[in-house]
Amino acid sequence: MARHEKALLRVSQWLDLSRTERQEFVDTAQRISSRQEAAFSQYDEEYLEHLKQDVFTHEEVLSYLEEAGIGEDVVQDFSSGEIPFDEVYQSWNEIRYSVNEILDLTMLLKLVHSCSETLSQGIDSRYKFQKLVYLVNQELADQNRMDRDTTPYDHGKLEKTGFRYTYRMRSSGPFAKTLEEDKRRLYASNLIDEEVMAKVETPEINEENCRYRITLGRSGEVVMDRFASQLELLETEVLSDWEDTIDHVVLQFGHMTVEELHEYIMDLDPVKEAEERDLLLRGDE
Repeated sequence: MARHEKALLRVSQWLDLSRTERQEFVDTAQRISSRQEAAFSQYDEEYLEHLKQDVFTHEEVLSYLEEAGIGEDVVQDFSSGEIPFDEVYQSWNEIRYSVNEILDLTMLLKLVHSCSETLSQGIDSRYKFQKLVYLVNQELADQNRMDRDTTPYDHGKLEKTGFRYTYRMRSSGPFAKTLEEDKRRLYASNLIDEEVMAKVETPEINEENCRYRITLGRSGEVVMDRFASQLELLETEVLSDWEDTIDHVVLQFGHMTVEELHEYIMDLDPVKEAEERDLLLRGDE
């Protein structure tokens, strides 16, 4: 993911686009930007000026905004190159998440932090990021609860705790689209960082050409420095089970290579029996 995508993500958030629309907006803007043959080594004023003058004024962007139902005054701001970036960045810092979303994002940081503490390298691919979250939820689903499960599903403790992502079968195995979207949100807020490790692909559907390492960003390091020890002392069963399961999964699977983890994942009974896009784990989304 290009570092400059953060600016586009922030603008799409400011526009109050839906998750799907945000990604369509980012893809459209990136496609136009790539045609300009302009190289930007930094995420700075020069790049923002490029967006305002060369990208956001483009007919494809303006047409997309109109189709998405964006107000005429905002479309006019885009057309004239007068994007209020100060307002964009201010709105990004507003609390726009539900309690469940905040818990998910916090525990994703916990997962990355645990991998960094245990493996000293963060998470070495997007593939492993997706699959570790799946294994956390699968382990919680396999744990018995004191009360009755919700029919027709039997999701054990996952009924009360764990990540809310829905996993479906894809060519790479279990994949949660909304987890990928939340990863982008964390990245855009400097809570996590991604760097290209090597021009080596993984089985993941969004990692075909190169492998990415996921680590805590500067803001994420600050959050974990303040709260990691408190997470370890959680006394509520809902959160302590979640936190303990993350640690257990990281210890058991974090050291595996992508190839070893892929072989393990694809040999799991629910995965072996699933066809493309079959539901593997139901999330509370």
